[in-house]
Amino acid sequence: MSHLSSVCLSLANGAFSSDGLIPLGIALLAMFLLMNSMRRRQRDAVKRFDRPVPLRPPPLTRAEEVELRRNIESLLAELQELSRRISADIDTRYAKLEAVIRDADRRIAVLNRLTRQGGERPSEHSTEDMGLDVRYDVVYELSDAGLSAIEIAKDLGKTTGEIELILRLRPKPGDKTAGKDEKKNLKAESKEG
Repeated sequence: MSHLSSVCLSLANGAFSSDGLIPLGIALLAMFLLMNSMRRRQRDAVKRFDRPVPLRPPPLTRAEEVELRRNIESLLAELQELSRRISADIDTRYAKLEAVIRDADRRIAVLNRLTRQGGERPSEHSTEDMGLDVRYDVVYELSDAGLSAIEIAKDLGKTTGEIELILRLRPKPGDKTAGKDEKKNLKAESKEG
């Protein structure tokens, strides 16, 4: 290397001798060949990575096929079970929602009927009887709308037994006097209890 550096110095000083040019030429030729081989290796490496991947995977062995088939079947079974659970959950929620909507519709209908009938009370009853009539009418309307005695009791804040008694003592459509007597008896029983 020291000889090469002395040649470079002599070239820089302007002294051109024949014994200094030969090692310089050899060094330049070696550098050119070295750089050329490095470029060729880089191009080959890029070409190797740019090759298209074959579309078909390598063939599987029989054991790998069996294992793959089992895995796919177990995944399908899990998916079917999951879809059944989701479907059952959706059906349950839909049924609950339908029941709530039906219940709300019944209550709205009862409230609409009660507000329409609110001003149409007969004046022959005393204010005491009228309070009972309204209370019983609400129970009768809720019962006619399809609510059970338990639901009516919860809505009105009364006991289930009281609602069942009111419904059992409900006057028949053509019998007005029996209804008044039963209401008076019921009123007396509720004051005692």
